[in-house]
Amino acid sequence: MSELAKPKSKQIIHRDDSLLLDYTERTGQFNMPGNHMHDSYEVYYLLSGRRNYFIKDRLYPIEKGDLVFIPKYDLHRTLASGTAGHERLVINFKETFVQRFAGEGEGGGNILLYPFEKGIYTFRPQADDRHILEGLIYRMLREIKERPSGYGTYLQALTVEVLLHAARCLEKYETEIEPCESPLHRKVSEIAAYMNENYMKPLTLGHLSERFYLSTFYLSRVFREITGFTFVEYLNHVRIKEAQRLLRDTSLKVLRISEQVGFESIAHFGRVFKQMVGLSPTQYRRMHMAQIH
Repeated sequence: MSELAKPKSKQIIHRDDSLLLDYTERTGQFNMPGNHMHDSYEVYYLLSGRRNYFIKDRLYPIEKGDLVFIPKYDLHRTLASGTAGHERLVINFKETFVQRFAGEGEGGGNILLYPFEKGIYTFRPQADDRHILEGLIYRMLREIKERPSGYGTYLQALTVEVLLHAARCLEKYETEIEPCESPLHRKVSEIAAYMNENYMKPLTLGHLSERFYLSTFYLSRVFREITGFTFVEYLNHVRIKEAQRLLRDTSLKVLRISEQVGFESIAHFGRVFKQMVGLSPTQYRRMHMAQIH
């Protein structure tokens, strides 16, 4: 789904080898274009406005001051929620960014990865904690804009502070945001969950419409309205996510992987994989092996 009224935006970005900070302010309603899944952790903080955030198979209503935590490789997309404009900060970081803090969390885990390890997608901080988080974030933005000496190091330190404060808040109280639970939202969540569990089968809109007692036209329309994805886009993402895992964690041949994740031909698998990942399956496996060695 694309922009609704071509909203205006301003953006400031900081990027280094293990960290990306992306502040964006938009006027007008906006749906995130393209499909989104990546090999880094993501923290999303909404500074103003309202958004709908689709994560894996659920849609969450996000308000000013809310945090969203996206694990690696989880499909997600933000959608308009009726407000004219919003501003947000996205923090993306690699495993290497937080490795030095391994063992400092509960049960020897990584304290900075607490929400990801607990499977927490959303969090609504209490007022005092929200003020602390926003203070840290506005210091980040000032550093990115002014770029004083040592700003890269200070941005890393501020990111650690944000992650640590969020983890401590979650240890005290887990105020998760409930997903949208209208009958239609529940039905679409059921369909998405079914696709996540049965991606290896030859799924079609016709099959799903019969199983969930909806016409193919209606199912196709409401699935896209609520998730931001077409049926085919979503199914391909689920399959490619599993293919990436198999390429990283097993020695299965590419042909076997393409069959195992539900593609009828290796040529189709290769085209979809490269379109979504930017690399061929073989290139992806080689790149991952080079990184771990």
